Amino acid sequence: MQESSALAPPTFFLPLWARIALACFMFAVAAVTMWDGFFRFDWVGFLCFGLYYLLHVPMQKGEARKAYFSKPRTIISFALLIAVVATALHTLHYLFTKYRF
Repeated sequence: MQESSALAPPTFFLPLWARIALACFMFAVAAVTMWDGFFRFDWVGFLCFGLYYLLHVPMQKGEARKAYFSKPRTIISFALLIAVVATALHTLHYLFTKYRF
């Protein structure tokens, strides 16, 4: 008997419809924020988070760390998360410097 060489489909925390819905919601928020203030760059975080929801594939059981972190899709996903964190810090800096208590 031959073993199947096909890989099992990846398992996700969220179902496909939820990931697509969250990505569309993030894109809509990014569009509204872009319309409101393009040069404040608050929309970049929402756009990156939406792209992250579409691109990220979690590590599968039995997959080696080196193989997982060497995939371009994983590298791009983590770069998008870093951009989301940087945008959040930029927004916090903007809020604390513009609005004095």
